[in-house]
Amino acid sequence: MKPDDSLNRRFISYMANLIYYNSINYDKKRRMKDTRFPLTLDNDDNMESVLLTIYDPEVIHANLRDHITDYALFQAYETLSSQQQEILSLAYVYNLKDEEIARKLGYTQQNISKHRLKALEKLRRLLTEG
Repeated sequence: MKPDDSLNRRFISYMANLIYYNSINYDKKRRMKDTRFPLTLDNDDNMESVLLTIYDPEVIHANLRDHITDYALFQAYETLSSQQQEILSLAYVYNLKDEEIARKLGYTQQNISKHRLKALEKLRRLLTEG
């Protein structure tokens, strides 16, 4: 074994430990800063901040139908029920999770998940069959 190999191995080990411990210290400092200086909008005590997060002056009334550019996909989408279309729109245009969609529409999360998966399966089947 050459003396350079031992030196290289020690240097690499030193650098690996340096990176490891510096990343831990960085994370500690970031968490400490976040607890000491929270953002104003994160406070639930401030009613004005709550109103600012809820109020949305520009309401988006978009439907997934408006975003589809492929004609075959558009025709397949039109064969879905209105409930399935609404669920897909909420999931993919508004980026809502199944639980949020369920709360909004008044259904269970399992029901929303079932309808979304059935709609996607139907679209897939219609597109592959032509």
